[in-house]
Amino acid sequence: MKRGDFNRKLYDRVRKMDHRQMQEFYNQVFDSGYAAGVKDASEKRQVPELIGLEEKLQEIRGIGGAKARAISETVKEFLERKGADADENSSALSGE
Repeated sequence: MKRGDFNRKLYDRVRKMDHRQMQEFYNQVFDSGYAAGVKDASEKRQVPELIGLEEKLQEIRGIGGAKARAISETVKEFLERKGADADENSSALSGE
């Protein structure tokens, strides 16, 4: 069922449903909405840009250019791995 696709024909069909049929219909609508939400969330989840992180780290006393680059690379890898783990968990929850 697409968004906004609740027309008169579907309304009449829903109105005549018994308890079991309504439960199946409701579960189908819920599952399709949940799957669409998981898909949208996984598409929006990206590693944020770390522009300016090295410069900000170099303001800390004792951290030079090489150490700042190493820290920002480690942070970026951590965030990428965290995003990949979240994608795996969400697909496991959605049954994909």
